[in-house]
Amino acid sequence: MTAAGERLRPRANCVIEREKPMEPSVQNCLHGVGISLLSELDVLIFVYRHRASLTSADQIARLIGYESKVVSDVLDRLERGKLIERSRPSQGVCFYRILASMDAEHGCCLQQIISLSETRAGRLQLAGRLKTLWSDS
Repeated sequence: MTAAGERLRPRANCVIEREKPMEPSVQNCLHGVGISLLSELDVLIFVYRHRASLTSADQIARLIGYESKVVSDVLDRLERGKLIERSRPSQGVCFYRILASMDAEHGCCLQQIISLSETRAGRLQLAGRLKTLWSDS
């Protein structure tokens, strides 16, 4: 318990309960981690769920149903945004994984996005927010 009445998860700085709920909004989390397109979310979720994957952008594209160029561009953006890291290519494949060094707020937002993506209702909520972000740009 913190002085502000928050209960923290062990070994994490994520607030999971407050006297007054202050969980970051879905919109704020998406913006905070730099996700604005559904393709970015899908690639990020793929990398998260597969932990360290030895694969190519073409293979990821086939598995999640996007064109190779789209996935390649998304992987570049996620790497520049420090959400994922990848090894140097070797024979056309790389290791992809979620970047572990994130600040607490960034990590909490990422975890909220991941959790929402695990249910149909959460996925629809995320897709609705991304659709709004995409159409506004």
